Amino acid sequence: MTTDPMPFGSRAAALRGTGEHREAAAAWLAVRWPLLAGVALLGVLLDLLLGGPLTTVADVRVHAWMAARPHTGPDLALAHVLDHTGQRGIVTPIVLLVAVWVRRRTGSWSSVWLVLGTIFAMNLVIAAAKFSLARGLAVDGDPSLFLPGGQAFPSGHAANASSAAALLVVLLARGRGVRLRRSTALVVVLVPSAVMTVVSLYLGFHWFSDLIAGTLLGALVVWAGVRVERRTGPELRRRRTRRRIGIPPLHALQPAGHALDDPFEVDLPAELPARLASARAADTARAGTPDAQLRRRPGATAA
Repeated sequence: MTTDPMPFGSRAAALRGTGEHREAAAAWLAVRWPLLAGVALLGVLLDLLLGGPLTTVADVRVHAWMAARPHTGPDLALAHVLDHTGQRGIVTPIVLLVAVWVRRRTGSWSSVWLVLGTIFAMNLVIAAAKFSLARGLAVDGDPSLFLPGGQAFPSGHAANASSAAALLVVLLARGRGVRLRRSTALVVVLVPSAVMTVVSLYLGFHWFSDLIAGTLLGALVVWAGVRVERRTGPELRRRRTRRRIGIPPLHALQPAGHALDDPFEVDLPAELPARLASARAADTARAGTPDAQLRRRPGATAA
């Protein structure tokens, strides 16, 4: 039984030492990360519902360890500043401004609708999870579910950080007309998410599993939004183009009371058949010229 020599694909292992193995590993992860993230998110949720070791043991121990760290001086002030960068009121205007910039460069509103739809869907899912599970806050020290006032799971700050970073990767690539290296995009998303996780744990605002779930949820919602946009965007653009150039609907080309049996059965204007006949006659006359015969025989030469 053979095993993959590297956890991120055989191509990455073959390129080890060439400087491209990181990009190959990122390409392997780019294809599989939605499935891996979905499985991980489902695992965290099941562990929470069943009272597994992650949400009953690991969360409590990580919270206790972080609570024992010093919380004074500039470290505490910096942690509060970084924690505020994950607030919805800060990240949403920034992402929307970038989306408007992309719209000015590309002439398409799809990026703006992507941001609005993604943010709306993500907050809807987070609100439903928070109020239905009602998990106890970390500052209260009780990770149980269905507690009065409990709204810890999942972390909205972590979801905001990961979704904003993912949206910025998509928007900046569109605005510049280039595709970022997968390894660069991965770092851009992971670094803010990791910083928000550490800061929230340090301040004692969330359990570790809350932050993991929020990070995965934010990234997955952006991925789903981009997929939906790719499927619906071209059709919406075609419809807008038809309306813009004034193409009438098919039934408008038919006289009143005329049944349309064939979608291509359209009555032509009275002068159009004559113009088509004239064009066909001109094509037939040109087809008999020596130049046209030479064009039909690429290897022939004029006498």
